[in-house]
Amino acid sequence: MGKFLILLLAFFVMACSSPEKQMPHNDLWAFEGSKNDPQVDALLTPIFADYEGMLKSMANNDTSSMFSIAKSLILRCDTLPRLIQIKDTALQNSLQLGLMNFEDEIQGLVLEQYPNDIHVSINMATIQLLHLLGTVGYKKQTVYIYNTIDDKAKSEEDGLIWIALTKKSINPYYSIHNELVNANSILQEN
Repeated sequence: MGKFLILLLAFFVMACSSPEKQMPHNDLWAFEGSKNDPQVDALLTPIFADYEGMLKSMANNDTSSMFSIAKSLILRCDTLPRLIQIKDTALQNSLQLGLMNFEDEIQGLVLEQYPNDIHVSINMATIQLLHLLGTVGYKKQTVYIYNTIDDKAKSEEDGLIWIALTKKSINPYYSIHNELVNANSILQEN
């Protein structure tokens, strides 16, 4: 009996000591590849391009460009559901709801004035965009997910996230050093 308890204790200690490297916020999106529709992928690609333009503007501290892109992105999200008719009504509803949630976060971004508030708004918009891309099973390109968890991000509980189509990206939240960082995870693997 004593040997069994020692063995059980050894397994417990090994299980608890092996760190599981899981990205914060990971529970806020899931990839559903079975729902993929190439037509939806094609329509979401310009939204992703606008999102990347907003990140680039934020990294360059160009808020006027960022807000201009955000306003055109709001218009794009508003009109996109009318441009597509999908046979799968569940996918159509998921697309419309995801676009609406993403659009709401972008509308909140346009109202922000201070850098920290802009960062939080971009982070929230990123989470909504990730949720949208995962819900519709976006497969056109690999979506890499980044997180700012490091010494610079002590003020954020779980760090700020952003997404890109490359394995390495410049951190748009703290672009002063312009150093490339590696992606923490891939949307299509979640």
